[in-house]
Amino acid sequence: MKLCVYTSCSINYLPKARVLADSLKRHHPDAVIIICLNDVIPSWLHLADEPFDYVWQPKDLGFTETWVFMHNVMEICTAVKGRALSKILHEFSADLYLYLDPDVVVYGELSPMSDYLGAAEIGLVPHITKPETTDIGIQLTELSVVAHGTYNLGHLIIRAGNNATAFAEWWDARLEKYCYDDKEYGLFTDQRWCDLVPALFDNVRILRQPNLDVASWNIFGRTVSHAEPGGKYPYIIDGFPLLTYHFSGTGPAGTHRRIREIFAPGSGAIAEIERTYEDDIAARGQGSLEKFPYGGDFYQNGEMITPEARRIYRKNFQLQKAFPQPYSTAEGSYYKWLSREKPTTVSVISLSSGQISAAFNEIFDEKYYLSRYPEVRTMVDRGECIDALDHYVRLGSVLLYDPNALFVSSYYYERAHKLNGLSIRAFSAPRKENTLLWHYLSVGISCGVEPVQYFNSVEYLLINDDVALEFRLQNISCPLSHFILHGDREGRRPSRKIDLSGFVEGSSEARQIMSDLDVGPFCAFALLGYVEGRVQSVENEPT
Repeated sequence: MKLCVYTSCSINYLPKARVLADSLKRHHPDAVIIICLNDVIPSWLHLADEPFDYVWQPKDLGFTETWVFMHNVMEICTAVKGRALSKILHEFSADLYLYLDPDVVVYGELSPMSDYLGAAEIGLVPHITKPETTDIGIQLTELSVVAHGTYNLGHLIIRAGNNATAFAEWWDARLEKYCYDDKEYGLFTDQRWCDLVPALFDNVRILRQPNLDVASWNIFGRTVSHAEPGGKYPYIIDGFPLLTYHFSGTGPAGTHRRIREIFAPGSGAIAEIERTYEDDIAARGQGSLEKFPYGGDFYQNGEMITPEARRIYRKNFQLQKAFPQPYSTAEGSYYKWLSREKPTTVSVISLSSGQISAAFNEIFDEKYYLSRYPEVRTMVDRGECIDALDHYVRLGSVLLYDPNALFVSSYYYERAHKLNGLSIRAFSAPRKENTLLWHYLSVGISCGVEPVQYFNSVEYLLINDDVALEFRLQNISCPLSHFILHGDREGRRPSRKIDLSGFVEGSSEARQIMSDLDVGPFCAFALLGYVEGRVQSVENEPT
């Protein structure tokens, strides 16, 4: 069977893409494999030495610098997939065309895929194929599928034909304009669009075989075991030979081990698969590249592009027309326009390691956490957790529990997970460093992403000169922790967008909360549900 396979990533995922290429060539040495490498290529990276037959960048697919700037790394790595598929269908001859995410591994010949596809031209693989039976499973899988799309576009199986060509052109057109992680508009990059495919195109087949796209979100209820020695395939899953395993969001941090501990604790075969994958990506440069920064996240002067700066540019065609080279920082550039008109979108804050650690301890509020989530106290009393912080580190962050009244985890997650292609809500190794709170302090704050509506770290420092001075002297760990511990009670505004003096005067509920809990007006405002991500507990919304 003649295969043409493509994948798409940035440089930090290159070690995983190398392992994908190695595994594919092992079983299909004549396969053509193409990588869409969506990044600024450093001089030390020699593309000719990579295990791919072709390396394409966005410009090779006809995309402009203006278009690239409008996407974060996750968005651009998915947005090029439709255009790349169209190009492949026109330029290469193959029995099957496959898209596989870079963190997929092939475990044997893929000829069964042709049988699964039958006479169809478009093969879609669902995220899940059976109902979850536990509440944690519903929260971590079924709710996620509802938000992100029925089908996992880490796998796409295509046979050439009129329907496949029409689908590729349609998908390209949609992704060119609407490949964003924007829940407000019902979008999740390339995946939500493909929910429409079975209704819009003929010759579509839903591939529910359990040996395709095996991953953390569908491992529950599946049995993976070693195959008989000497066979073509090393593993068997529910009676099928394992073809592809998808290590989404995994690596040496141990996410996949934690998933197995919860959903498949007794599977020695999966444990072996995990250990082998860790060794393979380590041998292919994971340690040196996994934290390599995405080049499209920086202006030419090295300053980071904030999500808000990207959003403003994307939403305004006149800005795109006026500044066709948005990465430039020369006079007359978009950067200079932002610096003059919207300075908070170019000012960034970064914390030292000491400040991060101090701020984490200051923001995590054990009293609030236990009162908001009474089941945690029960777990502590039973010895299932050491204390509230232990629960948050092990489980609470993943379940989007709030570590503070002014840290709305669901609000932060919806904005912060757009910053890169890595999962920040996963069962990683249980450490502070793998929580949403730590992510905010180490990544989110420097990108202008805040954990509660109306608070803005940059503006808080701009309107409070005394706090800004103490922050520069590192006498303050971070603006949010200062506001939580002191600023709110002192009547300081969280940003220029809101003034709560009238709210307090007109709300007896707010005054009661401030008195009972010894908190400031903004905390009362949040506790009453007047920030995004919280349910209002009173009927009359303040003016």
